Amino acid sequence: MGSSKKRLQIAIFAVVLLIAGYTVAGGAFQGDPKPPETGQKVPAFSLTGLDEQTYDPAKLKGKPLVINFWGTFCPPCVEETPALQRMYEKYKEDGVVILGVNLGEKPLVRVKNFTDRFGVSYPVLLDPELEVRDRYGVRSYPTTFFVDAEGVIREIKVGGMTEGYIESRILKLLNK
Repeated sequence: MGSSKKRLQIAIFAVVLLIAGYTVAGGAFQGDPKPPETGQKVPAFSLTGLDEQTYDPAKLKGKPLVINFWGTFCPPCVEETPALQRMYEKYKEDGVVILGVNLGEKPLVRVKNFTDRFGVSYPVLLDPELEVRDRYGVRSYPTTFFVDAEGVIREIKVGGMTEGYIESRILKLLNK
């Protein structure tokens, strides 16, 4: 009885190893898109803003673009929002577009109260299912993509930013 019990344990162990190997290999070769990197084209998406307009970075080609993934719960996001607003006001006449992508927060009144509190006038987009966040590989908040007028990602900044930092990146995008 002992040897047949041992064989059964080995067989079960082998099946578990095969299933685990298949799962790992399947995930590795599944073809999930990799997050965008510096030097690549910005991935297209379609999200609705608080203003009920639809936004897609691919349709903004020809304009420098700052895409900021944020949440009201994130202290560095709270700190940098006024700076992003000031940079938007300063450079919107130069064609700079700032898109704030909120990360699935509910209720929406929380997001609206936040943007009202800071007088945010740049488009704030809603990513309720976190699909765009995942496509962009965002894991920490805030994460900001600086995209040139040709639609190429020039920098990805993970973490909070000062106003000086934001302005220096915008000036690079404007070639100033």
